[in-house]
Amino acid sequence: MHPIDRAAAVMIRRGPKRLRIFPGGWGEARHIEMLADVDALASDPPELNISWGPTKHLADRTVRDGHFAALTDLPAPARTAAIRLVEPPGGTARLCLLMAAWNDHGYNTRQQLADELVHRGIGSLILEIPYYGHRRVVLADEQPVQTVADFARMGLGAVSEGRALLNHFRHEYEMGVSGYSMGGNIGALVGAAAGYPVAIAPLAASHSPGPVFLDGVISNGIQWDALGGKAHRPRLRESLGAASVLRLPAPDWTRAAVMVAARRDGFVPSQAVAALHRHWPGSELRWRPGGHATLLWRQRRVLADAISDSFDRLANNQNA
Repeated sequence: MHPIDRAAAVMIRRGPKRLRIFPGGWGEARHIEMLADVDALASDPPELNISWGPTKHLADRTVRDGHFAALTDLPAPARTAAIRLVEPPGGTARLCLLMAAWNDHGYNTRQQLADELVHRGIGSLILEIPYYGHRRVVLADEQPVQTVADFARMGLGAVSEGRALLNHFRHEYEMGVSGYSMGGNIGALVGAAAGYPVAIAPLAASHSPGPVFLDGVISNGIQWDALGGKAHRPRLRESLGAASVLRLPAPDWTRAAVMVAARRDGFVPSQAVAALHRHWPGSELRWRPGGHATLLWRQRRVLADAISDSFDRLANNQNA
């Protein structure tokens, strides 16, 4: 494990209450069951009615913010989804949906990756997912995802909105989807369930939340007393593990997927990354030195290259 990831484990264990995980316990069982509802990914996503703000013309890009009504059952503060569209000044044929990582509020972190993509001629669509940023349900100094049920509602909402966004823009652009850590897992689910070819680049991503929350450093923050004690660990693993890309068939376009992972990642177990790679025959897995944090902070160009290459591999496969 990388030293910075090891330090993060200590911070998660001893840090402020906003780092506590599932402090509100399980929540309603009917929402937790959503994690296992693979059939929900088989239906066609609904049409979106996006309200756009003015376009900002900057030196090396254009930026436009928009919003639309949420597609799933969510608490009132989370019912309006927000997106940001970033493109090169002259427009682009390629657009990548960037999904949010755990505790990734607003646009700033993914905006840095979007900056790299703009220089490669690729636009970015950044979605603020339920329970995060302006879609928070609790105060800013509290953990935004209070219960396991909240996690399920967040995940279902993010996947549903991601699929609808891909579908909305697919007639204007060559579409791709990516994300870091949790965003990579959600992006993999969205891409595999798209129903048509999309470029997919899961970055530092597990096949499901289960190994991350129970085998990585995040496990240091789980409030086991709120969940009924550590005896309920198998139940939590089963619940979170149900949201697995491995439960979806590998469509043909996943052969073009490009994954990136850190060899000393303390958050995402290497076995969980390798399992996704094996499930998508023909996909490429690029191992990089460092840990979870340093891969994101210091190797952003490597991550952008993976997204760009996934578009190229998809195009080559379709032309073969």
